[in-house]
Amino acid sequence: MHDDAVVRVRGLTKDFPTDVSFVSWLLRRSGTRPVLRGVDFSIRRGELFGLLGANGAGKSTILRTLVGLIVPESGSVEIAGIDALASPLAARRAVGFCAAEERSFYFRLSARRNLEYFGALVGLHGAELGERVASVAATVDLTRDLDRRFDALSSGMRQRLAIARAMLADPDILILDEPTRALDPTHAASIRSFVRDELVERRGKTVLLATNQLDEAWQLCDRIAVLREGRVVAVAPPAELASGASSLLRYAITVDRTDAALLERTRAVSGLRDLRVAPDGSSVCLHAELDRSANSLTDLLRAVSANGISVLAVRPEEAAAADVFADLVKVPNDDR
Repeated sequence: MHDDAVVRVRGLTKDFPTDVSFVSWLLRRSGTRPVLRGVDFSIRRGELFGLLGANGAGKSTILRTLVGLIVPESGSVEIAGIDALASPLAARRAVGFCAAEERSFYFRLSARRNLEYFGALVGLHGAELGERVASVAATVDLTRDLDRRFDALSSGMRQRLAIARAMLADPDILILDEPTRALDPTHAASIRSFVRDELVERRGKTVLLATNQLDEAWQLCDRIAVLREGRVVAVAPPAELASGASSLLRYAITVDRTDAALLERTRAVSGLRDLRVAPDGSSVCLHAELDRSANSLTDLLRAVSANGISVLAVRPEEAAAADVFADLVKVPNDDR
């Protein structure tokens, strides 16, 4: 627990029905399945905090619980010092929520009219409303497109409009549900830069970002909570996740030359899981993956340096985001 935490989630559980048909509801015969299983995390003021998980891990359920759209079975949620389960409307006013879907916008209205409508819902009226609409539109670079109908906007423009809507009341906390989903790489990069540079760095906002994009979470987030089947299995900065989650150690070993005998010796080392050879200027780099046995690196270096081959450098390599993610979300047999 951190004194500067502005979001605190403790012991959050939620069940959904296994059968949502009308007949099952009428006969009260539908069973339930757990979606959230005791979720715990806290978010510090001014932090860009990520929820990372595969589809169905529970990310959107957590976000909708935070903004009062879903009532959990048990647990507690505190937002900006407010008990969000006891006072959902008060907590909702403390955050701006950017949902992943577009259905809540009115397709036949202009971007401006949409923002005016949603601004009125959060208590903005008259000149103040007009000023806020102009301000958030300028912030997300939509000023020139404010009077275009929503259905004429590109996917990138629609996503920026969704973020503008979340900012209408100028909340200190923003909750973004997969903000780059369905965007092309150029528009996705623009949204990521805006979230990190404008919202967090320049405006000092606290941002909770739900994503299943590994590179997005690794590039943007100060800390990441990794979800697996409704549980938080790790919370840490990306670098700590990379160093602690993977079951393998990775090293780049630079040698002056290589030959078939060297490769045969190294691939016979106990604990070696993978070996790739790549030219490195006038030398050769061996990219090795080892298990965490105590002597695996020592045994590998002995095998490499035999027969007069010189080891020029040894450096650890950070695990790729995809490898870390796969390791973290892998379901143990006893969880199945």
